[in-house]
Amino acid sequence: MEESNENKEIRRPRYAEAYYKKNTYYKRISIIKKILSHIILIIVGVYSIFPIYYVILTSLSSVNSIAETSLSDLLPKFFSLSNYYLILFKYPFLTWLGNTLIFCTASTAIGIAFAIIAGIGMSRFNIPGKKAILYMMLILTMFPFVVMVIPLYFMFATLHLVDTYQGLILAYTGGALVYSSWLIMNYVNSLPRDYEEAAQLDGLTQSQALFRILVPMSRPVIIFATLVAFMGPYTDYALAGQFITTPSMYTLAIGLYYTSTGTVVMNYNVYAAFSVLMGLPLFILFFVFQKYLVTGFSLATYK
Repeated sequence: MEESNENKEIRRPRYAEAYYKKNTYYKRISIIKKILSHIILIIVGVYSIFPIYYVILTSLSSVNSIAETSLSDLLPKFFSLSNYYLILFKYPFLTWLGNTLIFCTASTAIGIAFAIIAGIGMSRFNIPGKKAILYMMLILTMFPFVVMVIPLYFMFATLHLVDTYQGLILAYTGGALVYSSWLIMNYVNSLPRDYEEAAQLDGLTQSQALFRILVPMSRPVIIFATLVAFMGPYTDYALAGQFITTPSMYTLAIGLYYTSTGTVVMNYNVYAAFSVLMGLPLFILFFVFQKYLVTGFSLATYK
């Protein structure tokens, strides 16, 4: 017994030393992993931010200095606001911005309103031909919207809706309705029916229970769908460029193309300044609603 106790006393420091070395090894591995992950994140962040920085740099450069500006320059040789002055006071930028907001706001409001009704209805009611409608919506979301430009143009030309506010708003509304309905329906499917049943026991009708209970509970996905529906028409050129031909009805995407095209070469300074001004409202929207965007992306991915 005495020998075994002595052997235990001798072995304990060895076990403690081995455990200490093993623990130290894993600590070093975790530190190395953290350092490598931070380095990779810094590289990805710089790689992502640099194009935005370079566009701002180009927009602040004078018209003649763009040829001398290269990717190796960290600061422009000349600071100038002449490009912004040219866009704001020489071009109808504010008119094009107003047109864009009209198209985006109207199509988003109408599309999301019908998407809420369609999404909740398909989630909570047994509609005849429901599976066929869902498959059709799924097929429509798989194809890019640009593929539908030509058939939409011929259809709207027959209805005399080309080069009108109503035509482009109707086209954008259809695009927002399909994706938003599918997204809202998938989210409502994950919500329990207990809240609606409790509301009906309190005296509400079925429709009142659906819209008073489910709509507030679906606020994150509705806001996400609204932002996506607004951003699509705001940056669209393919459909707007075909439907709108009157300069006074141009959107920002059409104006960006025509104002940046020079007689001989492309005016990159004006293009960059226009891009900064055009992207500013979207940046504000993303900054204000970033919480809902993160939630919406997770819902769109996992629901």
